[in-house]
Amino acid sequence: PKGQFPLLAMSLFSLPDPLGCTDSSTFPSLVMMMKTMMTRSLLCASLLVLVLYGVAFVAGSAPISGFRPPAVPLVVMDPYMSIWSFANQLTDTNTTLWDGDQKPMTGLIRIDKEVFRWLGQSSASPMTQKSVVVTPTSTVYTFQQAGVQLVVTFLTPMLPSSLELMARPITYLTLDASSTDGKVHSIELYYDVTGLIAVNQGSEQVTWSRQTSPKGLNVARIGTTAQNIFGVSGDGVGLNWGYFYLASSSGEQAISLAADSRARFVSDRPFVANDTRPPAISGQDYPALVIDWKFTVSSSQSVAKSVILAYDDVYSIEYFGEKMKAYWTRQFSSIVDLIDQASADYTDLQRQAASFDQSFFSRMSTAGGDEYSTVTALAYRQVVGGAKFVWASSRDRVWYFMKEISSDGDLSTMDVIFPASSFFLYYNASWLDLL
Repeated sequence: PKGQFPLLAMSLFSLPDPLGCTDSSTFPSLVMMMKTMMTRSLLCASLLVLVLYGVAFVAGSAPISGFRPPAVPLVVMDPYMSIWSFANQLTDTNTTLWDGDQKPMTGLIRIDKEVFRWLGQSSASPMTQKSVVVTPTSTVYTFQQAGVQLVVTFLTPMLPSSLELMARPITYLTLDASSTDGKVHSIELYYDVTGLIAVNQGSEQVTWSRQTSPKGLNVARIGTTAQNIFGVSGDGVGLNWGYFYLASSSGEQAISLAADSRARFVSDRPFVANDTRPPAISGQDYPALVIDWKFTVSSSQSVAKSVILAYDDVYSIEYFGEKMKAYWTRQFSSIVDLIDQASADYTDLQRQAASFDQSFFSRMSTAGGDEYSTVTALAYRQVVGGAKFVWASSRDRVWYFMKEISSDGDLSTMDVIFPASSFFLYYNASWLDLL
């Protein structure tokens, strides 16, 4: 009684029986009656949980320092492109799919003549990680080493005000380097993602290609040779059809075997821009998409570089024989066109995401304190990463599916919808109806 309920519960309980929890009216259709009863039962139960577990008011509007998520979201777009770090330090382990399957990404930095790593595992010494912050739209790591600070940001601007943005399979990776000791430093940044990101098993072969987008971006892609669409199903499986993309307007790109490109970086030798030997076995040869930048920083000049990570799954789901494409294909004719638009939108989306995050933390902190806002920011990423918008062409409408976990691969089951329901009630209740 002395506490303050989360904003959702407060707003809904300010209305007299807003969901009709006590309504005993009848319905003309048995199907409609069953659907409405299930929906009301779900929503009323969700509100009850919010009431029972409301926490006391604590002033504040920022995530708490030192928070250590059990898994940190990195490239989290949908249930199958869902890459996380299962460690406190980004350099402690390889990045993985949500179920723990290896999906390695590697990041290196040369500061003057010394090489360190900021992502994944390699022979290079790790940078000192100072912090990690998870917001509803981004994950931000801060590293310091040898007089240089590196801020690594994974931005996935899935903003609930826009269905189009919620449906975009786009993550921006931004690397911002600056001098911390007042000196000028020569910097070289390296990032790669191996073909394991686009397979279900490491024994699968992958192939790759490069192109220039209509807007002049350098675009590389990698995916399985077989492209066996909907060939695997169940829980804890990786998507082994479609292609993963890396795109940037700057930097030197290469497609080569990961061990070779990393060794060349460490020894300061030129990359092999195009390995002409596809296909290759994803978990044996480790072919990788690679990008590298060189620049200098000083006390008065920081430098930021960014790359777009995208995934085109071609078809997202087969529902009773109907193959459905991702919702973004309604607006864009190809993933490359989407990447071009995403590049043009980057600066504005950075601003929108920062504004949304600030408002989110303010609202959640007001509702339940900084601890509550910190946990709900992580929950936001878990919810939006567990579902996907698709287009049902035979019904001429958008559909929304949420994947089950730790089961036989079901989707849209009540036990996963229920804990996520407060998110949809707060931002867009119509999406809950789509589930």
